[in-house]
Amino acid sequence: MRVLQVIDSLRIGGAQKLTLTFMDEARKQGVDVTIVSLSEFKNGMALAKPLEEKGAKVLLFSGEKLFSLNRLREFTRFVREGNFSVIHTHLTYANIIGGIAGRLTGTPVVTSLHSTAVGQHANFLRDTIENIMLRTTTRLIGVGQKVADVYKDMLNRDVVVLPNAVAENIALSADERAALRTQIGLDTEQPTLVTVGRLSVDKGVDDLLDAFAQVCQTVPNAALLIVGDGILREELEARSQTLSLDENVFWLGMRDDVPNLLSISNIYISASRREGLPLSVLEAMMAALPMVVTAVGDVPKLVGDDAGLLVAHSQPNELAQAALNVLAMPEYGKALGNAGLARVRAEYGAEQWFMRLMKIYTEITPVAREQAHVQ
Repeated sequence: MRVLQVIDSLRIGGAQKLTLTFMDEARKQGVDVTIVSLSEFKNGMALAKPLEEKGAKVLLFSGEKLFSLNRLREFTRFVREGNFSVIHTHLTYANIIGGIAGRLTGTPVVTSLHSTAVGQHANFLRDTIENIMLRTTTRLIGVGQKVADVYKDMLNRDVVVLPNAVAENIALSADERAALRTQIGLDTEQPTLVTVGRLSVDKGVDDLLDAFAQVCQTVPNAALLIVGDGILREELEARSQTLSLDENVFWLGMRDDVPNLLSISNIYISASRREGLPLSVLEAMMAALPMVVTAVGDVPKLVGDDAGLLVAHSQPNELAQAALNVLAMPEYGKALGNAGLARVRAEYGAEQWFMRLMKIYTEITPVAREQAHVQ
């Protein structure tokens, strides 16, 4: 089987990290994989080298605008000549361009939907065209039940639920953890909260900063690691200064060592206002961190009543109190983390996710359809 995965960019993000997990499993199974990025803008190819090291062929088809006829023509020719078994698209531009190329070449298309942020974009024409492609793509996958439900209602078609997956972490030694904390500027025993994601409105980092300011009133030496970047970074850094958090907040930007950063932290915290099934939460659970997170998307299903504390979004006071409760009871926090680790290992493992995805691919390839017709 020859698989073509198409994605808006290869910057570090949830959908992009999933391609790394996919490649780990594809290499084990001997699946031929090509990955196409549609953008190289601002670290848009950051994951190209790691993917190539895992055995993927990585190509760039960039364009000055979405409807670049040259790009569409060249990409369609590439798909036709590549004789791919299936195209799998991730994110808006890929859903459109990959979908069009699939229809023009007769290649089945699988589209993964990563968020419940329907109608939140600012480009009516682009969103309308994407919805047309989503209605005609061969298979739609929702990365969680909430995502699937939203799109099923909007598009009036079936959406397969295939929850995101996460690979096991490679444990750091005590010396390695101490060295990383020193590198960042943390004291050895400094209570550390961590969050991972884009610095965008949806992620609620403004609420998180407000909550963390309250945490620091009770725990003055608490630290907050903010991993990620985005258009609101300058505004959020200014807010942090206004809240007198300069000594407590560490802006780490885009990192390729997120599992290591999780392993040196005490709590995973998130103030997101909207999510699907966030890979960052799965990664934190795999690191056995207690969750202090907002109850959005499929997060409540992930966390349950035993892996962390859930609060309503846009309620920084509640978020702060939940974090303080976990910080005040280390053994309680450890129990929450262990429960989360057990759940993610049992239900969100990479191998079972990959095999389910391969089954979806196989069901829609021309060979599989011909066999079904004969039977």
